[in-house]
Amino acid sequence: MKSMKKIIIIISFSLFYLSILSNSLIAADCTKPTMPSQEEWKSWIEEAKLLSLQSGISQKTVNILNNVNPASKILLRDRCQIESTITLNEYLYYRLDKARIVAGTNMMNKYKIELKLIGKSFGIQPRFIVAILGLESYYGKNQGKINTIDAVTTLAFDRRRSDFYKKQLIATLEIIDKGIPLENLFGSWGGAVGMPQMIPTTYLESGYDWNEDGFADIWNNFEDTFASIANYLTSIDKNPWSNNISWGREVLAPNNIDEIYENIKQKGAKGCSAVKSRSVAKTLSEWQKLGFRSIDGKDLPTNNNLEARLIAPDGTKNRIFLVYTNYKNILYYNCSNYYAVAIGLLSDAIKY
Repeated sequence: MKSMKKIIIIISFSLFYLSILSNSLIAADCTKPTMPSQEEWKSWIEEAKLLSLQSGISQKTVNILNNVNPASKILLRDRCQIESTITLNEYLYYRLDKARIVAGTNMMNKYKIELKLIGKSFGIQPRFIVAILGLESYYGKNQGKINTIDAVTTLAFDRRRSDFYKKQLIATLEIIDKGIPLENLFGSWGGAVGMPQMIPTTYLESGYDWNEDGFADIWNNFEDTFASIANYLTSIDKNPWSNNISWGREVLAPNNIDEIYENIKQKGAKGCSAVKSRSVAKTLSEWQKLGFRSIDGKDLPTNNNLEARLIAPDGTKNRIFLVYTNYKNILYYNCSNYYAVAIGLLSDAIKY
């Protein structure tokens, strides 16, 4: 009887939370997209086939495009993405739940030897590899069910991001040419595939065949998946991963935070929006002198010259963080401060 009451309470609370989450999402102003005529689509497919052949794709693989039809649900998802007004705390509540932390801890223990070897090989702490996997696909369990060929072909046809998705289409066909089974090519509506949810070009660039069986299996093999994530995070141009530091830390701000924040903003920074929104870099000693403290109120560790940048995902009146150089690499996986902070906190929660 007690267990039944507990289950009812959990379900009721979950429904209450989901209702709050739903209310924090604003539907975009969009209508059902106009689909191409049969003639328009056939003409586009012929262009896509020619482009594919010119890019070195085999005729056999190119012929797959003859059976592709435009998917209205893909265009609808792309054009009518919901604008989120969810807060950082709400985002973290949903993604850093106890079950995800436990599952991540179990994975760290189950693959301890493999992760240690891969981490050492690429110079990255295993907990970040597993954290990425935890947020991207719930440790491989939620890889998506949308046909990747349908997704990238439809989005390549659409004018909104045609150039980007033409590259994804060619990359997807190249993946097939390399012998990857078609049944593997299902994922998100945006074309991301496998346990680490890599877009096709990223898979070709960073997919890693750790067990040397002929291809990087990010769909069914955890070792290849771990190595592929590690390869991506550590091979980003001009921003090498540092395995002797973490991602960052939550901090307490001084009373004059608004004045400080206004004076330390970056100017002319390049990169995604979350990269641009970081402050200039200062050592932890300098942040200490400005009045910043650890979240528990203690002094910041100032016995080295470690540099950090300030981020305020929800503004200076809410939770703020000092982030290290590794944080930027996480942002390249997904340009969102919410996402990168969640990766950092999840990695903290599951580390040995």
